[in-house]
Amino acid sequence: MQRQDGWTLEDDICLSETVINCIEQGETQLNAFKLVAKKTNRTPAACGFRWNSNLRKKYEQQINQAKLKRKQAQGVLKKHPKLSVSIPSVKTYVPEIDIDQVISSLQALKEQLEGMRTIISSLQNRNVELEQQLNSKPSDVTEDMRNLLEIIRRAEKLGLTNKEKPAI
Repeated sequence: MQRQDGWTLEDDICLSETVINCIEQGETQLNAFKLVAKKTNRTPAACGFRWNSNLRKKYEQQINQAKLKRKQAQGVLKKHPKLSVSIPSVKTYVPEIDIDQVISSLQALKEQLEGMRTIISSLQNRNVELEQQLNSKPSDVTEDMRNLLEIIRRAEKLGLTNKEKPAI
């Protein structure tokens, strides 16, 4: 089973092309890792680890060619300072997008949203019911207390209550 956040072939290609282009342009590998991190939603450290642990060995020849191109470009600039060297821009990586997958993903998200809205609505209704019950309880208790006091008063009037103990 493959990890969901595992490196894909496209991620590896993006990383290797970016690092090699940065080497050609005289930029640091760390800068390349930062660029790839933004594109792949990873940390620069993760990109550096992937490059050093898996990809560097596979691209030794391209790395050496990139270093050679950089040195040649620097040598030309030193000999002829008025010459300018055009540096190719970093290729942007755009994954192929399958419109059917996008549509099905959006439909699934829509269904989840509707389900959550239904749950929220029922919870809000339940909350209102519970608040009403809570607000009605004190009045029920108060009504019971009034009735009890009324019964005690009537009993006193009728003489049913004897405040003194009977002498038996």
